[in-house]
Amino acid sequence: MNKYTQQELDSILEQHKLWLENQGGKRAQLRNADLSNLALQNVDLRCANLIRTNFSGTDLSGSNMSEADITYANFSHATLNNAIFQDADLRNADMSNTQMHNVDLLRADLFRTDFNNAQVNDEAFKRIDIRNTIIELRNPNQQCLSSK
Repeated sequence: MNKYTQQELDSILEQHKLWLENQGGKRAQLRNADLSNLALQNVDLRCANLIRTNFSGTDLSGSNMSEADITYANFSHATLNNAIFQDADLRNADMSNTQMHNVDLLRADLFRTDFNNAQVNDEAFKRIDIRNTIIELRNPNQQCLSSK
């Protein structure tokens, strides 16, 4: 896992912003990055590659990660207040022990996302589109979902 300093990350974010605005730059490729405990409030990571990124303990309040690939990312103990994850791929992400107030998860893929012990207010999931969604509750006495 690559550990980035705040200065290195700021440079990547600057290039990503230019890329988003079609003014050159470069898409943020932060796959397997360790961004734990960095200052990431209000950052624009739309469309970024954030696969297996470690955001543990990071304050991402007000950040925009719409349409980003955030599969298998670790957000444990992160602050995600007012963060935007519209159309983001959050499959298998660890959101345990996060603080999530007023989070926008519209059309986000939350397959196997772990929200264990997350501090969530009523507004956090207000914009989730559950059409065509199958929700199956697991019998707590069952060892796994496949053995019926």
